[in-house]
Amino acid sequence: MNAEQIVLSLIIPTYNCEEYLRETVDSVLSQLPENCELILVDDGSTDATPEILRAFEGKHDWLRIAFRKHGGVSKTRNAGINMARGEWVSFMDCDDCLKAGFFMNAIPLLEYRADLYIFSFERVDMLPGITEDGEQGIEEFVTPLMLDDRIYDTASDFADEYIRKRHLLVYSACNKIYRKSLLDEYGIRFSEGMSFGEDRLFNYDYLMHADKIVTSRIRMFRYMQRNPESASRRSFPDYFDTIMKLHRAKMDCFIRLSRGTTGAEKSAFIGADLSSEAGRMTDRFEEHPNEMEENLPKINELIFGPADDISGSFDVIIVLGSANCGYRIDRACDLAGSDPRTVFLVTGGNLHMDGLHTEAGFMAERLRAYGIPENRILIEDVARNTYSNLELSAELIEKHFEKPADTHINKHIDKHIDKQIDTGSLRIGIVTAGFHIPRMRQMTAAIPWYEDKDVVFVPAYGRHTRPDNWFRNHTGRNICLGEIAKCAGYSGAADARE
Repeated sequence: MNAEQIVLSLIIPTYNCEEYLRETVDSVLSQLPENCELILVDDGSTDATPEILRAFEGKHDWLRIAFRKHGGVSKTRNAGINMARGEWVSFMDCDDCLKAGFFMNAIPLLEYRADLYIFSFERVDMLPGITEDGEQGIEEFVTPLMLDDRIYDTASDFADEYIRKRHLLVYSACNKIYRKSLLDEYGIRFSEGMSFGEDRLFNYDYLMHADKIVTSRIRMFRYMQRNPESASRRSFPDYFDTIMKLHRAKMDCFIRLSRGTTGAEKSAFIGADLSSEAGRMTDRFEEHPNEMEENLPKINELIFGPADDISGSFDVIIVLGSANCGYRIDRACDLAGSDPRTVFLVTGGNLHMDGLHTEAGFMAERLRAYGIPENRILIEDVARNTYSNLELSAELIEKHFEKPADTHINKHIDKHIDKQIDTGSLRIGIVTAGFHIPRMRQMTAAIPWYEDKDVVFVPAYGRHTRPDNWFRNHTGRNICLGEIAKCAGYSGAADARE
């Protein structure tokens, strides 16, 4: 058989994997058909890997081995792509095992002439355990990662499905078969120099040029989790920045490809993906304290936003209600309770957790307990969501400052003047939970009344949602990650009113 007849090239980059390499290569050679080739490219290994590879030379007609200076997995995979003679290309890692019967079951699918095939696989966690004879040993815990048998006529159809379901195993390069001509025509190669995530970028780039896509229940390989120094367990510098790069690339790929999803579905996809990435970053903090030190301030900026300058006096302090809003009033009074010119506007028509008051009513009582006089308290107890809180607060402020100077509610402000206040000159503080502020900035930007006002956002922190502890407890984590999702996927007033 000549090179033109090779259907599939399976590429395995190798690097310091002497302990597992024989098992990996044997799992392929034991079933390698005559119309497929195995390409092994060593990335400058310093252990016995090169010697093991040389021992395989000549054992199969369609086994090809190359040796390179160490340059990383991306350079090594790219070298394998350049060597490949098959119409199709696939990848596997040097410590995983190809499932028995994979070639026999998968090769017939190529008759569909799709551009991309995505297969199921097994995650195998190798953990300390007790063997059958009672000795200490290693136990396998197998988790199947499964796909349905399905044909997507276009990449846009696939993108629609992914945006809605988000579980189509798109990240790895090792459970897929790619069309070699597309890789070469569009110069699609693995990004060199990345510490992780190169698989994702490769797949996003490829999807932008693909047409028909097939997913399959066929399990391609066993993804062996046995090396404590594997890439998934190492600490990485610039982890946050790399994750954000991957998030943006993913959104650019799927949002651009999708033709059948709604704006609301796209917004939910964007928010959910960013929230999930932030959560996974915090999951690494206990094992990698250095990543927490570097990345927590960046994640906190996603959640809490940049800090405003809250020094100086305020004409109005708007305090947004919640079921537990006492700490917000405490923050407002600490900030401006002693300034006789400041008016406090409490807003919220939902029932407070005390079961007796609306949110606004509860906060008004707390202001009175602080000694704030009635002529400095405005109450808006109708609105039941934040956008309406802000809208109705604007109307109430406008009405309040338009009153003649001799009305009882305005005397504390206008007692030295005989004209109405120009509300465009007001300095307004808005007090709410710190995690809520980025989305509130978006909301106020959508309400014309706030455009010419000097609006300052004042964070208040509950005991579960401080910047230093939100990720350490279940309540704070759910709230703050949920707010990342809401803010990233926010699309205007319609979202705010939900």
